[in-house]
Amino acid sequence: MFFTFEDVVRLSRVFRRRPCSVSDELRGWHWDEYPLAPAYNVRVNASDLAGGFCPTNRHIYVRYVLKAEEKPNFRLELGSFIHRVYHMSSCMVKSILYEGASSGEDFKDVFKSVSEGVFAKAYSGFQTLKVDFARRVFEVLWSYASNVYAAALDRSRTVSPYMSLDGLVSLVIPMTVEFPVDGTLIGLNRAIRVDAILHPYMVVELKTRSFRPEYEVGLASYALAIESQYEIPINYAVLSEVKLDRELKGLKLYEKHVLISDELRERFIERRDSAMRMIEEELDPGMPDVCSEDCPFLGVCNGG
Repeated sequence: MFFTFEDVVRLSRVFRRRPCSVSDELRGWHWDEYPLAPAYNVRVNASDLAGGFCPTNRHIYVRYVLKAEEKPNFRLELGSFIHRVYHMSSCMVKSILYEGASSGEDFKDVFKSVSEGVFAKAYSGFQTLKVDFARRVFEVLWSYASNVYAAALDRSRTVSPYMSLDGLVSLVIPMTVEFPVDGTLIGLNRAIRVDAILHPYMVVELKTRSFRPEYEVGLASYALAIESQYEIPINYAVLSEVKLDRELKGLKLYEKHVLISDELRERFIERRDSAMRMIEEELDPGMPDVCSEDCPFLGVCNGG
């Protein structure tokens, strides 16, 4: 979640033991050729292909054909809040480092002093997430980030006395959060924001719900979109699951290491083309046997 240079090395070693061979026709830079070329002139959100809410994917029909509005619920707002804190804390880490924090203790002092202002911005706009609960979640995440990057700063300071400030920041926090990607070449929306790119070019997706197979399709969509825009190969990705304890005093992080293989790329193409056909031809796939309580369109489907 809050990755450091040591995590880059660790993950690189993991993936080196798991080579990933990808057929050239399934690379994103072949976006205008079969099988990657979109079959329909519509655009879908990457998250709609990988949300894991509905077994029949009726949420896509409801969003694009019925054009229904999402209704916020606690689980979705909590996930959105955690993502927002993750992005804002990562940006604040870099800001403090660029301002010249000289040690881990110095960093922690400044990081703590700005926390209240960041919380106010992170919490704005939520409807079902209570402020006291959100504050406790924020404090757990903020404290975790503080400890991780204070220690990383002290370690990085020992590498070389001649390191540039930009080089130091890259060692302490070697990732770009909310990495922007244009997915239109492969039939996705223009404004894709990948949770994080861990350098060099490893896709990271943060999740607050348990791992689902659909999440891996989302990683493939990001990888293909990046390949289509930048024409560089993306073979590996990380799903990072955040679990808060019941007392909101700590958190546990779980990782799933994913190869962006031919099979996964083909699963993306299949789901994308199915979603596009559903939208273009206005095909209602019907209700699932059981609806997820997390679905933002729960009231729409249950109301007929």
